Amino acid sequence: MIDFLKKLFSQEGKEKDPICGMMVEVKTAKFKSIYKNTAYYFCSEHCKKQFDESPSDYVN
Repeated sequence: MIDFLKKLFSQEGKEKDPICGMMVEVKTAKFKSIYKNTAYYFCSEHCKKQFDESPSDYVN
């Protein structure tokens, strides 16, 4: 049970959605954009659309 919880809450293999901050599992992400040769992953179509409209607002 403890191993299951460690895996569930692990940040390994996850990226932060630049819009809402939610951690997204890269392997199963349905929403992804490429900006300046970097992949960004999103929790929803809404977050992806917001990013795509003005990516420079969300990337340093």
